[in-house]
Amino acid sequence: MPYLAAGSILIAGSCLQGLTGFGYSLLCLPLLALFLPVTDAVPILIATSMILNVLVWVGARRSVRFPALLPLMIAGLVGTPFGVWFLGAIDDRTLKAAIGILVMLASVLYLTGFRVTIRRHRITMLAVGLLSGVLNGSTSFSGPPVILFLVNQETSRETFRGSLSIYFLCLNLVAVPALIVGGLYSMEAARMTLMGAPLVLAGGLLGTWLSRRVGDREFRKASLGFLALLGLVSLVLAIADAT
Repeated sequence: MPYLAAGSILIAGSCLQGLTGFGYSLLCLPLLALFLPVTDAVPILIATSMILNVLVWVGARRSVRFPALLPLMIAGLVGTPFGVWFLGAIDDRTLKAAIGILVMLASVLYLTGFRVTIRRHRITMLAVGLLSGVLNGSTSFSGPPVILFLVNQETSRETFRGSLSIYFLCLNLVAVPALIVGGLYSMEAARMTLMGAPLVLAGGLLGTWLSRRVGDREFRKASLGFLALLGLVSLVLAIADAT
């Protein structure tokens, strides 16, 4: 039953990421943590998400402006090893609850049409990337800061999906070796990564197919709606785990 449940969760999460470009870890981690240690679930999600990142990027690569993402990527790469250290040093339930609250509030705010005028674009990208990198290494929740930043900038659908995929891929290429060096990638996590890879690929392909049937405006609203929902799921499960 744990393997069947884990497989179903991975398919659902990968389908969501194929559709929106994000949501895989946000959906999967709180659910996998019900029957797996977080220290096993995070490495599994980080490793398998690289399949999704490549898949989404291949479909949206022509819309990605790689040089414009460099400040975000550099800061994210710097923050990821610090996040891996936090994984073994802090209470993950408190962190997940805090992320859930902030993500919900920000998503609902953006759904109302709220936007922030960013004057120092490069400095903002560095701050967003650093925060995202720390969250990536500690919880695999690297998405919310970058997603909210791209939504704030009114990014088009394919640029949104492609930018997230290449950003996440770069972070995870650093996170996996950091987890191995830190002794946080167990043999059980490696085995479940191999077992889950085909399911993740299938779910990602389905989500990518669905994404081609959604317009930009609807896509932005759906993305924020999913993000708010995932923030709520993270909060509720963190509270349930604490009790």
